[in-house]
Amino acid sequence: MGGKGSKTEKESTADVKQQVLPMTFDPTFKGPIKNRSCTDVPCCIVFLVFIVAFIAIAVFAFAKGDPRYLIYPIDNYGNLCGTGRFSDKPYLLYFNLIECALGTGALPKDLKNVDLSNFQFKICPTPQICVSHCPDYYWAPVVSDPMKAICKYNVTTPTSVSASIDAVKVEDCAPFLFPSQPVVYRCLPSSSVFKQGRNVTMTFNGTELTDRNNVTVSVNQLEQAILNFTKELNVVQDYGIKILGDVTASWWLILVFATIAMFVSFLWIVLLRWLAGVIVWLSIVAFTGLFSYAIFHCFKKYIELKDSSGQWIVTQDLSYYANLKETWLALGIIAAAILVVTILLLIFLINRLRIAIALIKESSRAIGHMVGILFWPLIPYLMQIGLLAFWGASAICLAAVSKTGLKACSLHRNYTLLGGNSTEAQQYTDVRCWLSNELTELPCNISAEGFTGAACRCLTLGDCGVRYTYVLQAFQLFMWFWLMNFISAVGQLTIAGAFASYYWAFEKPKDIPLFPVFSSFCRAFRYHIGSMAFGALLIAIVQFLIAILTYVDHKLKGRENIVAKFILKCLICCFYCMEKLLKFITKNAYIMIAVYGKNFCISAKNAFSLLLRNLIRVVVVDKVTDFLLFISKLLIVGAVGVLAYFVVAREMPGIDRIIPPLQLNYYLAPVLVIICTSYIVASAFFSIYGMGIDTIFLSFLEDLERHDGSAEKPYYMNKELMVILGKKNKAPKKQA
Repeated sequence: MGGKGSKTEKESTADVKQQVLPMTFDPTFKGPIKNRSCTDVPCCIVFLVFIVAFIAIAVFAFAKGDPRYLIYPIDNYGNLCGTGRFSDKPYLLYFNLIECALGTGALPKDLKNVDLSNFQFKICPTPQICVSHCPDYYWAPVVSDPMKAICKYNVTTPTSVSASIDAVKVEDCAPFLFPSQPVVYRCLPSSSVFKQGRNVTMTFNGTELTDRNNVTVSVNQLEQAILNFTKELNVVQDYGIKILGDVTASWWLILVFATIAMFVSFLWIVLLRWLAGVIVWLSIVAFTGLFSYAIFHCFKKYIELKDSSGQWIVTQDLSYYANLKETWLALGIIAAAILVVTILLLIFLINRLRIAIALIKESSRAIGHMVGILFWPLIPYLMQIGLLAFWGASAICLAAVSKTGLKACSLHRNYTLLGGNSTEAQQYTDVRCWLSNELTELPCNISAEGFTGAACRCLTLGDCGVRYTYVLQAFQLFMWFWLMNFISAVGQLTIAGAFASYYWAFEKPKDIPLFPVFSSFCRAFRYHIGSMAFGALLIAIVQFLIAILTYVDHKLKGRENIVAKFILKCLICCFYCMEKLLKFITKNAYIMIAVYGKNFCISAKNAFSLLLRNLIRVVVVDKVTDFLLFISKLLIVGAVGVLAYFVVAREMPGIDRIIPPLQLNYYLAPVLVIICTSYIVASAFFSIYGMGIDTIFLSFLEDLERHDGSAEKPYYMNKELMVILGKKNKAPKKQA
């Protein structure tokens, strides 16, 4: 027993040393290891359990929450406008908006037996009914056509002025009407109503508008009640509808330009094999020339202003500083310092810069041998879109649970004032109703005290309350973060495995596996779900904390507690930096997992140790890669955006013969959508490229540590890298 224990200690010590010391030669290593075992199994189990809970909560939300209760308004009688027998009446009309704003008056007597806890009219005592369209005219009972009055459902439209006045007094009809427009399915006054002026009584045909108690209504009252948000909503809705119309009208053109962006991105990645060095060196020359001219210009201005007299003061007028010689002297010194430091860095890091460019070229060659990898981002991208849609739908339904409750299978309730009967209550016959009924039959005691009873009422009746709804929403949000990062991990691990297969193929392309992307994906899903879930969990926890702190910071807006705001901002900043660090660690850990098949922690340690031993190379390659990808995205998005502008704005000669004219309100709307789409497409393509460069870079560092160029331990790197490093593979000795 003692012997075995001491052996285990020695093995542990050797493992620790191996993580710190350079890697040694392994004659059996030929690239990504195929004989591997499942890693981080406990995390995999926890992850699957949480997914089941995520789906279960979504099913519960779908069963008990009807999103229409969030979209459409509800009238005094509990009817949901725009559904069922009111499907042709989607808008809600308030008889007297001023009463809504003031919150005065008593609840209607005819609703004394109605559960008002979920209905908005509890704080708005004026009658509200569903209408097919909002009124676009003024109406007053004394001077208007009685037939244009808007009354309750069970009230016959008056045919005379006296009948109109009597109906208004008993709140059977609206006391007055004015031009309105729908805002979130509510009839609110249009901007023309407020053109009568402030602090004046609203009039129509010389007659003052009054409420049912014969009290005059002023524009100022109405303005104070709703103008603050009505104007903004009207503008936003108007612009939103027009922009949506423009995007809808030009959808095919957006699709065409997205395809163009995809083709250009693919072509650019292939061309980077030859252009990478040119772009980097031209950028260095342009940077040197720009700062040289800046130094010349600054000192030239300093000489011109040398004899001028000026006093240095603090002012917001920037032109004042431009006329001071001290300003130009300081700028010239700063520019000269930056240029000198840059030139010195280039002199000392020139070899590492050449290595970075060679690695970028090698990544382009790898993609040339694995063209199918360029289409891989479509799979995780579609998975993330599907997850976003699923989470968004469940979040909306979950938010509607407290408003829906027992009405999940009944949109209309039978009130005597409607003059209807029980057959008028329309029932759902779809899956939602079946699920809701199944949950209602759960064997639990809704009268129980404490958490047990609350949970039972929530599951069976949908009576979850705000507190439990927030908890469920928070869990769903956390799971969305976790699953989104897991999908990203799947994409990264798959790409890393494919590029590693390319690098560790001694004779390229003969030794490259037949289907490197598919093989890498199968290895990732068969063995490393737990490791990917663990890495995704670390990032998800930080992102969830950032979301909570951002929510708290939003709630503190308008408060005077400066210290609390400062602490919150600092915490958000720290967690944001932590998120970036974790993404860097997990990305490199996934590369090591793809190659060696170890668990997440060991892979992260090995990757971090390898990078730490080559810190300067890491910084140079990382920054050169970031710069190159930034320039590439900028060129592609800029080129596609400029082309889209000339096409949509009809400023390209002969465009009318190729593309029919589009009926647009704002031609910039589809152009901006095309630019955003092009950026997404370019980012998807270059995410492969970036991950490929990182994988080849780590493999290159391992190659240097494992091999020495001898016949027994030959380098796997290409000849260009060997030339830069002054290394070469020795030919095997010929046998006599």
